[in-house]
Amino acid sequence: MGRRLLFTGFNAFGQHNASNTERTSGRVNALTEISLSDDSDGRIILALSWRYTAYAVGKKLWLQGLLADKPEETLEVQATEEITALAACDAHCLVLLQNGQLYKLRAELNATLQAVKLEAPPAKRNIFGQAKEAEEISITHIACGSHINVAISAGNAVYSIPSCLHRFSQGSWRVRQLECGHEHALLLNGNGDVYSWGNGLRGQLGHDSLGVEERPLLLEPLAGIKITHIAAGGWHSAAISAFGDLYVWGWNCNGQLGMRVMKPDGLLKEPTVYPLPQLQDLPACCAAVEAEADLCAPVKAYAGSRHTLIQRRCGRLWASGWCAHGQLGQQPPKSAYLDSFNAMQQLPKDCDYTVVCGPWSTLIALSE
Repeated sequence: MGRRLLFTGFNAFGQHNASNTERTSGRVNALTEISLSDDSDGRIILALSWRYTAYAVGKKLWLQGLLADKPEETLEVQATEEITALAACDAHCLVLLQNGQLYKLRAELNATLQAVKLEAPPAKRNIFGQAKEAEEISITHIACGSHINVAISAGNAVYSIPSCLHRFSQGSWRVRQLECGHEHALLLNGNGDVYSWGNGLRGQLGHDSLGVEERPLLLEPLAGIKITHIAAGGWHSAAISAFGDLYVWGWNCNGQLGMRVMKPDGLLKEPTVYPLPQLQDLPACCAAVEAEADLCAPVKAYAGSRHTLIQRRCGRLWASGWCAHGQLGQQPPKSAYLDSFNAMQQLPKDCDYTVVCGPWSTLIALSE
């Protein structure tokens, strides 16, 4: 199976091998096929920071971009086991191995993988109050942002690395997805419930009051609605339900929620912060008749610092938000932002794809 990658957005540090990068702005304005410095076969794992790209194949990991004092610098390291997940922020990259061990790689030349030592969760006790033997910590999910680093263990312990924040009960409860914005985290479990924690001063947590939540808190406005996919942007969030409904909340300074920034008169501003989830209607897509509208229902959401992408069942991508760096694939950008969802360039047909959003960029991995 061939590997194809399409990129659009900020590329001033040569973190992507895009030949049509504008010299003055360092941006790519349209989805452009790029190549990686490694051409080996195998499943590719991707993560994006604003100044570098992290990617892994098998046991090998590369960072490419601004790592010291000039663009297009590259760091290559070898892990002891196959790499299953990456999470990138400005300072470092979190690396999860197949055996559940977690490592950190600083975004610097000559950096090496450093094992992350996690605080053991409170010991379980039997019915007589006796402490059970401490279990080995095996990590299953990771995510990080500018000011937050999160990991989830197989025992449902939630870590604000390296400290243990909370432990969910086991049994039928399991983590399905974990996402981080710059300062907040979202967790989706197998029952379709969403939890959020971190800094919520811009409404990104989805609760009825703006503030900081130290531990995962159930998102009550979505309770009873089975959520199937979530996304955490810089200071905004999105969720998609099993019924194909899109919910958005948080900061809308650049239309990243797909909502108008200015009122129709162009003089007065709409609200900038939406602290509670808002049901968002997407524009008509490619369905021929209304009866087939569910063929274009949203199925996945992705988010960068101030932009949001929605993948629809028909395969098309729609985008809204900040596009000053070309992260929405606009050629040329009509303005600094789009405050409604617009269809992106048509992707090749008969291809499955996954999307990774960096703060100011969008990367699409195609599999034919």
